[in-house]
Amino acid sequence: MDRYRTTTALPYAHLDRATSALRAQLGGIVAADGWNAADWETLRIVGPVETYGPHGVIHYEYEGSVRPRRLTALPNREVGSRR
Repeated sequence: MDRYRTTTALPYAHLDRATSALRAQLGGIVAADGWNAADWETLRIVGPVETYGPHGVIHYEYEGSVRPRRLTALPNREVGSRR
């Protein structure tokens, strides 16, 4: 996978809140993978883009993406074992 992507919409334009929401969503998506971690240095936020909701209300959509970083496996060790 090249990048993990997600979107969020707010009732007002606010980059800091959108970034926080997107980081939380992306962190959950990457954690569910199990073999990757998010490389937060590659985080990209695009927006806001004005869209209209079902009742004509303006929403501000943001898209976030991040590249995965492969986790390295730790060696298996028995509890209490000395090497």
